[in-house]
Amino acid sequence: MSFRIISLVFVAIVLTACQSGIQGKLNSSLKEKLTERIDSYLDAHHSNGQFNGSLLIMKGDLLLYSRSIGWANREFQMAHTDSTRFLIGSITKPFTAMAILLLEKEGKLSLNDPLSSYFPSFPRSHEVTVQQLLTHTSGIKDYHSLPDWREKGRQNRNPLKTVEDVSIDPYLFNPGAGFRYSNTGYILLGLIVEKVSGLSFESFIQQAILNPLHLKNTGIITNEKIVPHLANGYSSNPRETLKAEYIHYSQAFSSGNMYSTPQDLFLFCKAVMGSHLLDSQKTNAIFKISEVYGYGWGICNYAGSRAYSHHGGMNGYVGSMTFIPEGEYFICFLTNDDNTPKYRMAEDLASLVLGKDVENPHPTPLIPLTEEMKTLAIGSYLLKPGDTLHIYEQAGSLFMKETGQESHELFPYKEDGYSLSLLEFRVIFSDNQAKIAQSLILDGKTKTEALRLP
Repeated sequence: MSFRIISLVFVAIVLTACQSGIQGKLNSSLKEKLTERIDSYLDAHHSNGQFNGSLLIMKGDLLLYSRSIGWANREFQMAHTDSTRFLIGSITKPFTAMAILLLEKEGKLSLNDPLSSYFPSFPRSHEVTVQQLLTHTSGIKDYHSLPDWREKGRQNRNPLKTVEDVSIDPYLFNPGAGFRYSNTGYILLGLIVEKVSGLSFESFIQQAILNPLHLKNTGIITNEKIVPHLANGYSSNPRETLKAEYIHYSQAFSSGNMYSTPQDLFLFCKAVMGSHLLDSQKTNAIFKISEVYGYGWGICNYAGSRAYSHHGGMNGYVGSMTFIPEGEYFICFLTNDDNTPKYRMAEDLASLVLGKDVENPHPTPLIPLTEEMKTLAIGSYLLKPGDTLHIYEQAGSLFMKETGQESHELFPYKEDGYSLSLLEFRVIFSDNQAKIAQSLILDGKTKTEALRLP
């Protein structure tokens, strides 16, 4: 080899090393700026009493951000760590969907199977398919629409009883004719897993998913089980923080009965996206079957980029898991306070990671509720035919109750403005006539107006 060729090779190596070094410094600089910006954003939510938990952000296998903030146990002031476990609520659904897809892979069921193959006594079950249950297009009502679901949620109930309660009047629309999120549908899927596999839902999830992926901090929760490093659940509002309302986890069953950590959810997400459990064709189908909700994953758009996500909530816990294919970003936060604005935070964090800036949350100081404010607000407001918002007073406070839904306290921050601690919007009363509001505006990501009924 000539001296000239050796020299050229040497120069190329040096230039490559220099470029690599420069790129490394640029990546380090960008990571430092991102860390500083997310720290500021997270601190603002924590100061407002709206974030108490752990956040993990990855780009491929590169760690971009990891932080735990607040108390896992407020009574003993035990801080969160990266090993703290949280209940994940509906983030259970991607696991339930994967269980169904694994049984399909084994040839033990088909996504085209009618529900009647497993629950022949369920009304119109011959019209519903397993695929419709997976994609929330079955039309079957969510059990949360039952007027006594909170009372029954305190009881140790076989999930078959929940299905039986819903079956009395089960459909919002004809199967396949629309989309409506349904926890009942995912309870049915968990029961199908048990019928087809011959195992309990917990055993199948453990053997088919958790063990192969080495998810050692993930499992099924029960009220009797002692789970090391599990955070206690709390409920905050602008006035105070309380222990979360008691619930028996048997009610949620396969629609939301798991616990995990952000690190384990990253490993699960990586396995799903990398086709470690299914072939690539079936993996692609998870996210292409619908533009709204695939097989256990929501399809959304964050800052102009397609994203796959799922949010979760359980009494005292809130979480979110998002994967953005463009850049292979994984964003996950889990908290043990159900006052966390999960939808806003998921979108804001995605925007920050994608280079967009967002506004930090501001504190909302409360003001005293006066008789004039009560007179202004109390009444009924029509959202749409058959759907009314009722504003009423109870024990000196104002509450809002939507038709068929539970009540939420309104916390006043100005004479005609209120915040809702567990819902991500504010309530504004406007068009005042004779000191009585004629309209109510739900002001959140979008604005919705309801007019006062006579």
